[in-house]
Amino acid sequence: MNNSGIKSNVKRLVISSLITFILTVPFHYFFQIISVTELRPASALPPALGLVFGPWGAAGAALGNLASDLIAGYPPEIYIVSFIAQFLYGYIPYKLWYTWNIGEDNSLPRLNTVKNLTKFVIIIFITSSIMAGLLGFLMDGLGLYNLVSFTTLIFAFNNFDFSIILGTLIIIGANLYGISMYKPSKTKKILIPPNIFDGMLITAAIIGIIYGIYSVVTATDTWGMTIGIIFYLLIAAYVFKPITKEVKEKTAEIKISLTEKLIVIFIIIGTIIAILTGIRSFFTVSAIGNGFWESVYLNITLILSVFYISSIGFLWYIEKNITTPIESISDIAKNYVSDSKIADSSQIISKFEHYATDESEVGILALSFEKMTRDLEIYIKNLEKVTAEKERINTELNVAKKIQADMLPRKFPAFPGQDEFDIYATNIPAKEVGGDFYDFFLIDENHLAIVIADVSGKGVPAALFMVIAKTLIKTQAQLGKNPEEVFATVNNQLCEGNDENMFVTAWMGILEIETGKFTYVNAGHNLPLLKHANKDYNWLKSKPGFVLAGMENIKYYQEEITLEQGDRIYLYTDGVTEAINCDDELFGDLRLLKIMNTKKDSSLKELLFYVQDKINIFVRDREQFDDITMLIMEYKK
Repeated sequence: MNNSGIKSNVKRLVISSLITFILTVPFHYFFQIISVTELRPASALPPALGLVFGPWGAAGAALGNLASDLIAGYPPEIYIVSFIAQFLYGYIPYKLWYTWNIGEDNSLPRLNTVKNLTKFVIIIFITSSIMAGLLGFLMDGLGLYNLVSFTTLIFAFNNFDFSIILGTLIIIGANLYGISMYKPSKTKKILIPPNIFDGMLITAAIIGIIYGIYSVVTATDTWGMTIGIIFYLLIAAYVFKPITKEVKEKTAEIKISLTEKLIVIFIIIGTIIAILTGIRSFFTVSAIGNGFWESVYLNITLILSVFYISSIGFLWYIEKNITTPIESISDIAKNYVSDSKIADSSQIISKFEHYATDESEVGILALSFEKMTRDLEIYIKNLEKVTAEKERINTELNVAKKIQADMLPRKFPAFPGQDEFDIYATNIPAKEVGGDFYDFFLIDENHLAIVIADVSGKGVPAALFMVIAKTLIKTQAQLGKNPEEVFATVNNQLCEGNDENMFVTAWMGILEIETGKFTYVNAGHNLPLLKHANKDYNWLKSKPGFVLAGMENIKYYQEEITLEQGDRIYLYTDGVTEAINCDDELFGDLRLLKIMNTKKDSSLKELLFYVQDKINIFVRDREQFDDITMLIMEYKK
């Protein structure tokens, strides 16, 4: 045993001694039955402290009683015998608790089941009877009173009544408040088979009955004393019975079961009934002397016996048919999902079937849980299928996103070695794939085309329509057509088979690199921003045509300007100006214009990233609901 264990045991010894001493001393002066002993509630302490603190609690109770006997001035033969008796009175319940196993694992004393409560009551009954008999046997030997007498009966009642009333409360309190109990170790080497000790106890019981009958019909003699000594030697030998089962550790957190709560309620009710019965008997019993206390304790004992027998029967029924099934159903349901894992439904259902019946409310509850589990199993299987399908779709969308991204030119500088112009562009879809797109390409060595467009809707449909529109625009432009011809042709092509009535807003410009001539056309798209060298950005006015794919045979009108060295054109989709913040405010055209002019002389890449940062700051935590696409070109020739 380490130093920590020794300190804990010494602490248990000291606490038990002090409690026993404090509760014993006052009763030396009250309720004396004979000159060397008295009635007292402290009779509940040795068995209760023995169960809670083990041998150290029993020894502490014996030491506390010894100190009180010394103060009371009892003779040595009394306090020495009393010390031994008090120690056995505390040690025997401790030993019986851990060696009397009813087909279950050993556990620390706790009245959380009817079986444990019954075990406690039987242990207290056995111990009270043995100790009252031992005290009577010793007093008979000293000539103070006969073994078979009202005095012995009173002491038996006193021990039993107070141990039941106070002992149960002490054990329940120790568990509820997490008091550290003494945990005995399993006997490593068993020299004598446990059955031998059980035989001793049974033999002692038979001898005790014979001895009691013998004491009734004859006066105390040598034979009677011999039988009594054999009886108590067998009892003393039983305390050496080895502990054959490992004692369960008490969990850090005590979970109070429904059964335990009911037991506590019934124990408190029993305590109140016993106290009221004692008070009533004290004032109503007319007998005097020993007969008075015999009548008082007899009334209390009878009431307690009837109450506990009926309570145990009632609690056993409640535990079997209500509390245990409810707690089991609760545990089954709780363990169905643990550590984010779903247990085997067939096993869970089989457990519910054990309690499921139409004959009781608990059975109906189990049936409901069983049905819920079956329904949940079907739901989970369907959910797994849906999830798998969703994952497959997400995988395909990710592939589509990459394909779509690869369709947009993302290599910058776009045309290495080309000094006449510079381009930069960004695209951020609102979903996995989007309907916005930009494009730039050389039609020939002297003509550069730039395009930005926004397909109606979002997601996969918009993305597919975007691919078609982008391909058609580039194809028509590379045939050498001017912007208005490109849009007129593409518009008619997109209208064919457009049953979903999708459309595209688009803006396209073709730069004649050698001269700076810039021809452009607008199909219902946002106005671009134009910045001349050393000046601010302003809107590039243009006549807005009808959207692409909106109606066949629409005529589009192109316009043209001449770009000078350092001039810039900024194109964007409505995802920029229609970005919304948490207050439902739009980013707006004016804010965009102001931001563009704030960093007007920055590089193309820095400028687009600056605008995107300002959009992010503006919307904050609001989810992006539209694609954001920007393209900027600078003419350098």
